[in-house]
Order: sequence, then structure tokens, then C-alpha cells
Amino acid sequence: MLEAADIKQAVTQWVDVRGKHMMPTASQFGAFQMRPFLPNVAVFRRLGDDNYQISLQGTARVELFGFDATGKDVSVVYPDAEVTGLMALFNLLFSSSYLSHSLRVYTNRTGEQFTGEQVLLPISNEDGEHDRYVFVACNIQRPKRPRSVPGKPLAIGDLKARTIYDPRTLLPVACFATTQRNTAMMQRAITAACD
Repeated sequence: MLEAADIKQAVTQWVDVRGKHMMPTASQFGAFQMRPFLPNVAVFRRLGDDNYQISLQGTARVELFGFDATGKDVSVVYPDAEVTGLMALFNLLFSSSYLSHSLRVYTNRTGEQFTGEQVLLPISNEDGEHDRYVFVACNIQRPKRPRSVPGKPLAIGDLKARTIYDPRTLLPVACFATTQRNTAMMQRAITAACD
């Protein structure tokens, strides 16, 4: 279930612009179309197996994480403990064009917890090849902190729930929840969704 207004708008727009195709092209769902939620966007591009790059990171994400990861390899940006699970998820999503919706629990520097919502939407290039995902993340409840307090270097958060959807039917193909991060369980669930 989509909760954040920006997430709802992003998914609705993604569905509308793709028309009868499985996914929109980058020109149909690019920076101009993403203007309302662009600050909360990251774009992941596939360069090869287990090789993904962040080709765009919105300003709200830069502010939240404390640095701009645009142009950086995913395996360098994310903590080592996260990379294996993230590569398995990306390999699944890029091979199948599945959509992914997640809820995560974050803890800020003052110890406040808040929930973040994320969606990954497949995008193709002009040749019709699926080569990128638009990632939209929003805080359902954003804690208030003074601007003078810097954010964590990279807030991953603990996965609360993830649902993976078929892009043709928009029906779920896998759904799992956890109250704490468990990379091995996540990899098993992702592998099971592939089979």
C-alpha cells in the first residue's frame, strides 16, 4: 500500500506515461516529468552484472545523507554489509523489470525513529532496453532536527517490509517483512522470487 504523496504521484505518473508498454522510456519519465518529486529521487543504471551506478541523486537525498553520490558505483557508496543483498535485489529487478516497494525504519542522530517509504520503477532507454531504475524515497513521518545537526553518512534503515510487483499486471510476485535487517533471509526471498 502506497502511503507518501510523492510515492503515489510517482507510481501514478509512471503508469500513465508508459501507456501500453511495460515501462516508460527515460525521455517519457525523465527529470522534467519527475519535477514534483525530483528532490527525493535517485536513478540507478545497470553497467553490467553486479555493476550498478547512481546516475542521479536528488537534493533531498543529498541533504539527508550528507553527500552527493551521483556518478558513483553502488558498491562503493553502500556499506559492505549491504552490498551483497543489494546486488541480489538489483540483479533480480533488472533481469525481470519488477517494481519494488519497501518500508524502512530509520533512526536519526538524536535517536528518533521514523518510517521511510521507497519504490523502484523500471525505465528503458530509447532502444527499449531496460537499463535503469528510478528510485523514489519519502519519509512518511520526518523527524524535525535543526539544520546545524548533520545527518548520518548514509541512512539505510532497517527493512520493515518489501513487496515486488510484476510490471505487466502490477500484481505482487513476492512479499516479505522483517523487523530487523537479515541479509541472508532477504537473499533467499529474492532468489525464490526469481524461480
